[in-house]
Amino acid sequence: MNQGRDATRRNRNIGTAKQGRGQNNRLVIPWCGLKLYYENLTEYKVAERTVHSRSLPFIVERTRADSRHACTVDDITRVLQYAPFSDFFGVDFIVLRQPKRKEEIINPVWGRLAYFAEIGPYQGRAIFLEALNPSRPLRWSKSLTPDGQQELERLREAGHEIITTRHYHKVTVSLESIRAHQLYHTLLHEIGHSLDKDLDPDALDRKSSLEKETFAHQYADKLRENLVRFGVIPFARMFDKKTIARDGLSVSDFTVDGESI
Repeated sequence: MNQGRDATRRNRNIGTAKQGRGQNNRLVIPWCGLKLYYENLTEYKVAERTVHSRSLPFIVERTRADSRHACTVDDITRVLQYAPFSDFFGVDFIVLRQPKRKEEIINPVWGRLAYFAEIGPYQGRAIFLEALNPSRPLRWSKSLTPDGQQELERLREAGHEIITTRHYHKVTVSLESIRAHQLYHTLLHEIGHSLDKDLDPDALDRKSSLEKETFAHQYADKLRENLVRFGVIPFARMFDKKTIARDGLSVSDFTVDGESI
């Protein structure tokens, strides 16, 4: 017998996001109260280095079993010693951070500049460099803007192996290539952002994101050229177990299978 029209059978939105399916389990970065999520460090130690006669704190967070800090504290210190002090004097501390798994999926980055960050007693402007998994390839879309294409070339320049498939660019990384990218590209790029703010804070507020990125890229490219010309970079990884232990850090956070690289 015909039971009449079943309206639900003709509703194409049933079981879709339009009717709320999956909205309760969306992948989002958790809110951390008044702090931004990248300020929410868990287990960390602080090492001190002198750069241009100034004490500079390095906050180093413990890594997961599958991730490592590619740059050592001494690696970063050496690059900063050869960068003009007037360009990064506004940076108050450096953070080597372990991102959460959700952050790696939703908003993966090599590093960032925080104009103001607060981690324990440390407050001020900070450069963050993220720990990464050196055995997990990255996927890049083949639909790239001109800026995206330039960034892909920067990855290639840093030593990452890039293979283009039918559907995406596969970027194979290693501890060494991650280090080269973060140390000779990301770090210099974030110094550029810091300098941009110090030159004219009011003008920075009026700049678009593209203008800010263009300034930081141009600064990094010029500084990198100078450091290469004078033989400062590239240089071998500054990995010393005694120094790491003296800083109270864990050697395993900087090594893969017991080796430094």
